[in-house]
Amino acid sequence: MIDSAPLITLRRLFGALVIFSTLRFIFNGWIDCQIIDPILTFPFEGFEWLPRPNRVGAYALFTGMLIGGVSIMTGKIYKAGCFVFFICFTYVELLDKSNYLNHYYFVSLISFILFFLPAHKPGYQIHSYLLLTCKLVIVFVYFFAGLAKLNSDWLIHAQPLTLWLPQHSDFPFLGSLFQYRETAYVFSWAGAAFDLMTPFALFSHQARKYFYPILVGFHVLTWMLFPIGIFPWVMIACTTVFFSAATHRRFWDYFKSINLQLPDARLQPEESQSYKKIFAVLFLTIQFAFPLRHLMYSGNYLWHESGYRFGWRVMLIEKSGWANFFVVNSQGNKKEIELSSWLTNNQEKMVSTQPDMIVQFAHHLSNYWRDSLNQDIEVNANVWVSLNGRRSRLFVDPNIDLSSINNTWAQREYVIPMDSVISPSQLQDIDED
Repeated sequence: MIDSAPLITLRRLFGALVIFSTLRFIFNGWIDCQIIDPILTFPFEGFEWLPRPNRVGAYALFTGMLIGGVSIMTGKIYKAGCFVFFICFTYVELLDKSNYLNHYYFVSLISFILFFLPAHKPGYQIHSYLLLTCKLVIVFVYFFAGLAKLNSDWLIHAQPLTLWLPQHSDFPFLGSLFQYRETAYVFSWAGAAFDLMTPFALFSHQARKYFYPILVGFHVLTWMLFPIGIFPWVMIACTTVFFSAATHRRFWDYFKSINLQLPDARLQPEESQSYKKIFAVLFLTIQFAFPLRHLMYSGNYLWHESGYRFGWRVMLIEKSGWANFFVVNSQGNKKEIELSSWLTNNQEKMVSTQPDMIVQFAHHLSNYWRDSLNQDIEVNANVWVSLNGRRSRLFVDPNIDLSSINNTWAQREYVIPMDSVISPSQLQDIDED
């Protein structure tokens, strides 16, 4: 049995952060531009059945997030608050993969874990495996982020930082250094080393107190340089669970005047824990195995992105592309689609680089022509993509009917391998378009 103080800190900080993030989303008008205004959305596979909310429903979801966040932060009606926040937040996350960010997935995981943890009982002692489960989920993020950086683009070519850093030449103090390629190499190698060292440093009693300021500095710097939302602050908050309970108690003692200090720890009544242990082992096994699913696929996964999402592959790729979609009716007449008439700017960018979203958009077009115009059509596309500064290459087979493909876990045969040679017939079809 151990003191639950680290979980209390996690609950309070996490709750405060999700309240801030939800309010930020609301006041920036992102509910309208990401959920209500788009003509169509790109749900994650298996969740197409989720009803897309209208304005009232969308604001109800974010109200649920706020209520859940307050409940988590204060510990009042705690279990219900965790459940409401998890459902509302994850619902919005699943609506459109064009808005996917790693930290959305992480926030869902933490809120899910908190539901099962007695983080609302300050002063109680808990079983040690409960805290260990939380710690392992956090270090998985760093471990897999570091493992993913052990590739030639990141280490040998310092990509994509070579592309990104020069854009911040006006950054205070360091900006003048960002124009040099050597700086990108330093940042690339340092970033990989940081991610791989973090799990060991956090579990080390000796190294932790010296390493944590480095962790804070690293995350603050990435937050200032790159548009990654509240992810750095969530990681800064969550990694506090590695500090001793005594450290957490001393921290909250500074807030005695507003009654935030923790009562002395006391034993929690024993209860059967076997089913919780089995659940924790199963959950951790899934979280460890799921980021490795990209190993099932041949080719460069940074290119075809099979198994890329939900794998903690942070800041690994810079993809730019352009796409022309064509609908072909039964008479062979071809019409080019004006993407801006169907998609938001962000969706258009994603559809020009993400294979599964290319297929989803083809299905949207096919369904519209069938349901609204009573016509059966084929959908072809000329898509050219550049990965991490390389020359643009043909991305998908321009001869295939994309609306006939279903997104599954199978190899994406319609994606042309990055190192393949374009055939004369493919070039001819492109020229004709």
